[in-house]
Amino acid sequence: MDDAQPIHLFSYGTLRLPDVQMACFGRLMEGVADAMPGYRTVQIEITDEDVLSASGERFHLRAEPSANPDDSVPGTVFRLSEADIWAADDYEGENYVRETVRLASGTDAWVYVKGEDQSDDDRWAALAASEARGLALLDAIEAADIIRSGRTELEIERDIFAIAARDFGVTAHWHDRVVRAGINTLCVAGQAAPDRAVENDDIVFLDLGPVFGDWEADVGRSYAIGTDPERQRLVADLPLVFEAVRARFDADADMTGAGLFAAAVEEAEAKGWRFGGKIAGHLVGRYPFARSPAGKDGGRANPANTQRMRDPDPKGHRRHWILEIHLVAPDGSFAGFYERLLPPTGQDKL
Repeated sequence: MDDAQPIHLFSYGTLRLPDVQMACFGRLMEGVADAMPGYRTVQIEITDEDVLSASGERFHLRAEPSANPDDSVPGTVFRLSEADIWAADDYEGENYVRETVRLASGTDAWVYVKGEDQSDDDRWAALAASEARGLALLDAIEAADIIRSGRTELEIERDIFAIAARDFGVTAHWHDRVVRAGINTLCVAGQAAPDRAVENDDIVFLDLGPVFGDWEADVGRSYAIGTDPERQRLVADLPLVFEAVRARFDADADMTGAGLFAAAVEEAEAKGWRFGGKIAGHLVGRYPFARSPAGKDGGRANPANTQRMRDPDPKGHRRHWILEIHLVAPDGSFAGFYERLLPPTGQDKL
């Protein structure tokens, strides 16, 4: 999704105030009156100084589901860009979660509502369940035999989208579905590359971000097409390097994002490969966590991140990480990719 595509956001509170709009978006927004059936509002006290400064109000409204089906929350629908949504996420902060609702007009829109304050164990269980579904999606893709020589990356991607929607009920992906083949496997996330047909003795990797319910999954696997022994070896080494880095994370209670990145580089080199990623992982959580600036602040395992990975989030909850392994051949002619959840110490791997 790019910034030219409008997104519907329903506001029933301070995002309708001109001063808040100027502070968040740098401009005044035009909206249309609407309502959110089946919800009611409660007042909460705000302690975030930036939010207090923007709104000038200490008590804000927060919507929550109502037991009375006749309840309805009036408000305004705005059309925003993705950059605007990120700014709104940053403004609303930890007091709200963003969910989709069907409004009285029939419009589907994002709205900030009361979030469940789940325990750390429940949050981990939800993420693990989402990953299990993501791995099952990868299994279904393999069974469908859509990754083969002669097919283009875009053709494979379209088939993945269809399988995810038809067989797994996936309607949202928190990042673009990524299919890379041949020389394109050297690309990192977000890097543009021309569509390429899979050739004999290529590596193909998938990097998927399906959303299951309220939780993000992020899974990646590589496939060696043909019989080239070095490509077969790289694909086999990907989960081995993952496990070696995971073991180092488990053994170091103070590991930082920079430390995890360094571990990934060292373990890749120990197997005779170069590490090809700009990051070795990132935070993951309840959708749309990873699309928000709040999910990016200190949320990447790269050389610049000196924060302890086990430090809690602003609510005091355990943070959860994806570990990414991107191995590149010494001559830079091919690469492969693998990613999974990095389980907290003491939690079982799926």
